[in-house]
Amino acid sequence: MGWVLTASGSLAAPLEFIDRPSASSPQSEPRRIERAEVVDVGTGAELRLTAKPGGALRASLTWPDLDASKIVQPNGDFHARIAGRRDVLVLVRTGNRLRVTRGGQTAVLVLDGADEDGLDLVQMVLAGSHAARAFRGLHRRLSQESRESAPGVALDNLDVLLAILQGETGAVDRRAPVRREAGWQLSRVSCGAGPTCFTEYEGEVVASWDDFSQCVDDVRWFPGLQEVCAFTWLLRVESAWFRFIGCSSIPLRVT
Repeated sequence: MGWVLTASGSLAAPLEFIDRPSASSPQSEPRRIERAEVVDVGTGAELRLTAKPGGALRASLTWPDLDASKIVQPNGDFHARIAGRRDVLVLVRTGNRLRVTRGGQTAVLVLDGADEDGLDLVQMVLAGSHAARAFRGLHRRLSQESRESAPGVALDNLDVLLAILQGETGAVDRRAPVRREAGWQLSRVSCGAGPTCFTEYEGEVVASWDDFSQCVDDVRWFPGLQEVCAFTWLLRVESAWFRFIGCSSIPLRVT
């Protein structure tokens, strides 16, 4: 078919190159996304976000019989590992390619082009994965507070990636952002308040959703391209998350 969609904004700036707020800048109220460590009340699962040498971020989730982690690099590449009941699933993004490995089987998917053969192979690797099923089942039970924490957002992105790979494109629709009323935005402008780390993150999330919606409408007659729209959206929102963490003053432990 020859159509290729690029992930505009998918590259995240290194932490050391992002301007952090000065001590004199106004501070907003604490937000869930600014919490680096959370113990989920309902499940007891522990979610953490830590920094890695070189500027990478590591989001992790631990729970009996389940251990999930995702290391995101400044350029947007990531390495995710989900282990549960002797089943280990590994997903590695390098540029426009995603490699999925489990039980000695590996499949590679091109993210920025219609790759139905790659999707078929990935679904074969994922079929019967206890690790993927346990992770997604636990994720559904997490509280909203946990899912909206700093590590929770990264793990939510991992959950929606698995959903897309398993043919559940409707999972993206459930991530539609909540839009603030125009009056709130006008009031900030009228009082001279400039953009904050969070408002810039929020703006990019909304913009990427609008582009995703338009993309799906544009390619609705072409099989395989709606997944490309979804992958492009996912890369953008993860990039926005990475930039927000670097821009904000969230204290992170180095591991």
